[in-house]
Amino acid sequence: MQDAAHNHNRQPALADAADSLSDTDSLDAGPMVMSGSSSKSTYFLFLGMGLATLLPWNLFISASEFYSYQFAGSVHQQTFQNSFSVAYMVTNFMFNMYAMVTVTNSDPNRRIFAGLAANTLVYVVGLIMPLMRDYRGAPSFYIVMLQLATTAAASGMLTNSLFALVAHFSPSHVEGVFSGQATAGIIATVAQLVTAYSVKPTDFAASAVPDDKVAEGLIFRTIAYFAFATAVNLFLTAAFWHIKRDPYYRQQSKLACPSSSSLSDVDAESELLISRSTPNSPPLAAGIEAFRTTFKQISGYTYVILLDFSITLAVFPSITAMVTSTSGFKLLTEWHFFLYNCGDLIGRRLAPSLAIFRSSSLFAIALARILFIPAFFACHVSFSVWNNWIESDYVFLALVVLLGITNGFLSTRSAMLAPSLSDQPTIAGSIVAISISTGLAMGSVLSWPVRAAGCMCSPFGGR
Repeated sequence: MQDAAHNHNRQPALADAADSLSDTDSLDAGPMVMSGSSSKSTYFLFLGMGLATLLPWNLFISASEFYSYQFAGSVHQQTFQNSFSVAYMVTNFMFNMYAMVTVTNSDPNRRIFAGLAANTLVYVVGLIMPLMRDYRGAPSFYIVMLQLATTAAASGMLTNSLFALVAHFSPSHVEGVFSGQATAGIIATVAQLVTAYSVKPTDFAASAVPDDKVAEGLIFRTIAYFAFATAVNLFLTAAFWHIKRDPYYRQQSKLACPSSSSLSDVDAESELLISRSTPNSPPLAAGIEAFRTTFKQISGYTYVILLDFSITLAVFPSITAMVTSTSGFKLLTEWHFFLYNCGDLIGRRLAPSLAIFRSSSLFAIALARILFIPAFFACHVSFSVWNNWIESDYVFLALVVLLGITNGFLSTRSAMLAPSLSDQPTIAGSIVAISISTGLAMGSVLSWPVRAAGCMCSPFGGR
């Protein structure tokens, strides 16, 4: 792998990135003069939009206990976690790819709004779904899969547009997007824990068919999840429309949409992108070349992102959610979701201050995370045929936190450094987004053979 930090032509840019990331003040400064209130407003906007990109996925995996009940009696009851991962991540990747290909000819603000609107619709359906008791089993599974495909497509477009946009702001805003994504996970899992404790713990995991009281608790919890998500998404939509009128935000967002007629009052810099093509260079060919050149400039960091998310999704949650308590730890699954997301947020917040700049160093750390696979199988995984020598629930939870910290740090650090190495920030941001989506899709697919390795059986019908 070519180390981006050793690319001779990119050394000045890397030095500038090092200076900006090591200076606390510069993290709050954008590429143009603006007031502190504008900088903070846009930071919190990006944090909120980051939350909106991953809230759907975290919502569906946090409601996993309800879906176990909802799909009871169907062939999907034991393997829906894997199906969810593949359906969501692959669809997200496809629409993320489409958004990347068309990024230089689109208005990111319109795509962000469309993504928010589509996700709100999915949440409303999620509110109604638990009340449709006649559609349990296989019919319910296919309805939920349609919901997942819809929100994956919307989130893919939203995510790519968001990263293409934030590449024109300071590195701290990139961290804001990533921290917002981790916050989405924390919000979903806090809601899960609060409702779980308030409704009385369910014993569905130990019972094939829950009694009416347990079923009512699951339904109430799921309705609460989706009601909360709907309210949050509506708030974020309103906040988006308000803050995007801020002069600083409007000025910078124009840089991500060079085809806009309002770009005339903005310095062209390198933002002509595909429109730079000459009569002898067709727009499509010029666009492909622009993407190829940009990828070469930031490739070292994209490989880190790919490996980081691939390993994470290979074990979380398809393997980690199957770890059962050895000491009567109540709601171990719910707590493990919460602690992973807390670790993920810690890692993302640490990214600006832990000064690792070489992509090769980050890649080495990402590669070492492969050890998480045997480590989790050494825990009390319900279907594993391997020796479960880690008997402590707290050791398992510590591993989960470490998984989250390393995931958050590596992905955020790489995404903060990558755009500074390119003279095409819009394309660089879009490539970062597709790298995240690709890593998640790869990890969700890898979760099947990893599961098969644990049970030494078919992952589609394993124990």
